[in-house]
Amino acid sequence: MDSPLKWTLGARMSAYLTSTDDYRRHRKNINKNLVRIRRKLGLVTKDTKNYEDKVALITSDKYDENKLYGSILLLTAERDMLYALEIKNMLEISNENVSSYKNLMLSRMKKSLSTSKLLLQVIQNENDFIIKIESYVYAAIVQGFFSINKRKWDLALDAFSFAKCALEFLSAKLKSSESSETSQGETSDLRETLFKELLDELVDPSLNLALSQSGQSKITSDIKTVSRKRCSSTLLPYLAPVVEIIKKSDPNFFNVIPESTELLRSITWRKHEAELYNDEIALKLTQIIQEQNESINYTESSQFDVLSANWSEVLDDHLSDVEKNRDDDDLEKVQSRAILLTFINYNLFFTRIKRDTLLIDESARQSKPDIAREIKKDIIRLYGNIINTVQQVKDLPGVYNDDDLLFSLDNLEKLFDSKKKATLAEIFTLNNKHKESLKILHHIHSELPSSGSKFYEVEQFPYDVSSNSSFESFKEELEEKLREATITVQLYEDNSKVHSQDNFVVSNIDKFATVLDDMSNVANLKEPLVLNPLLSKPVLFDIGFNYISYDMGTASPYNAASSNLDLNSSDSKSSSKKQGGFFGLFGRNK
Repeated sequence: MDSPLKWTLGARMSAYLTSTDDYRRHRKNINKNLVRIRRKLGLVTKDTKNYEDKVALITSDKYDENKLYGSILLLTAERDMLYALEIKNMLEISNENVSSYKNLMLSRMKKSLSTSKLLLQVIQNENDFIIKIESYVYAAIVQGFFSINKRKWDLALDAFSFAKCALEFLSAKLKSSESSETSQGETSDLRETLFKELLDELVDPSLNLALSQSGQSKITSDIKTVSRKRCSSTLLPYLAPVVEIIKKSDPNFFNVIPESTELLRSITWRKHEAELYNDEIALKLTQIIQEQNESINYTESSQFDVLSANWSEVLDDHLSDVEKNRDDDDLEKVQSRAILLTFINYNLFFTRIKRDTLLIDESARQSKPDIAREIKKDIIRLYGNIINTVQQVKDLPGVYNDDDLLFSLDNLEKLFDSKKKATLAEIFTLNNKHKESLKILHHIHSELPSSGSKFYEVEQFPYDVSSNSSFESFKEELEEKLREATITVQLYEDNSKVHSQDNFVVSNIDKFATVLDDMSNVANLKEPLVLNPLLSKPVLFDIGFNYISYDMGTASPYNAASSNLDLNSSDSKSSSKKQGGFFGLFGRNK
């Protein structure tokens, strides 16, 4: 019996039992395993006339000798429970002999419960506390189903409370365990998955049903707090030892929120009020809002990292609570949970915006000229994150129908986009591209409204990330940058004119006139003509000269003189011939 829940409820869930035939087939498989183990232990009674129930005679001493005795009791209880569920499934599709079949179903559940109680007595000396707790969980679930069918809601509430607390403890224990495998060789993550499925699909829905039928759902729907409190009940004393087993490992596990603690009972978001039905979420929200009120004095981005993590944690808890109560028919509770979800996301997103703005301020305070461009690029990236976060806020349910909030968020996005573009203009200034910087600043100035008194319609954003007065300050800074950029561009243009006075074709050795050139680029014709010396430039003859080769050899001066005479005579003879080639420089005789 390495894992009681695996061989019973785990096998049942893995088999996907939906029809009566499925339950019957699975029950027969369990019965085959029982017969095999009985034969192995010698518990088969061949003399049926003198039948003796040897299973009822199993004691803790026999279990200590051989763990298979515990498996006999466990599978016997599971077989009877499967028989009861088979009958229950049959009653859902047939109305024949309802009363007799219902009595048979209850008798089988009662027999399964008595066998489960015997199992708890037999395993008292078990050293593996996980096996021990799993056995208590199985017995509690059997007790819970039996109490629900008997309509004893208080007993059902207590039974499923024991099961929930034990499963949550086992799941937390396996998460904190450093070993990846248990002593029986089963991986801990598989067991954890089984515990989670049992909680989500079996225990929590049954606990919610018992809670609603007992009339306590109007007080609270926080089944976690309810289960912790109900574990101190004395209605089911045979399940109480599991509480002591858990307390030995974790003394604070059953601690609940003191009744003297002041908790938020409702929240308000944009004139929408929502009641809080989960005490755990209410406690966390109380602590976070208190910390949020103290965040006025926060000056470091790391402080908002902690606050953002707290908002994310309460968001996960609320999403889990919404998932568990997705079938709730109470429209008021459904609406309250939807409003609370928007409230948490709204504050979470603005916490991230505030953190990113502080990161921008911290980056801007770094005075290192060698990495100024990289810092500006990081700031642009952070502004991009802020813009994306504002867009996420705009997509929250309820924002689109709030005209004032939507208008304010649009302007908030426009403000951070303007700051992003202004940072880009600073990068152009660092690269000495002042005209481009001036164009960007002028574009920003033209896009923003002239007056900022009604830039935002909301009174205040969370953490005061922006306001009408802060927009006015940004507008003044932008106008100052615009004036500085205009003056800088004018100075650069004046200096460039001084340096470009001699930048004409006639005075620049590296420039040549083309057909497309404007005449103003050839020479300075605007000023009075003044004769000035010009730099020598290569002309057509100089280009052609590079292609002429003279085969002078190593002749003496005398030979050179005679060669000149021969050259003159040959020139006179060939003067009558037609010359061709490149402007007469490269002749061709025909």
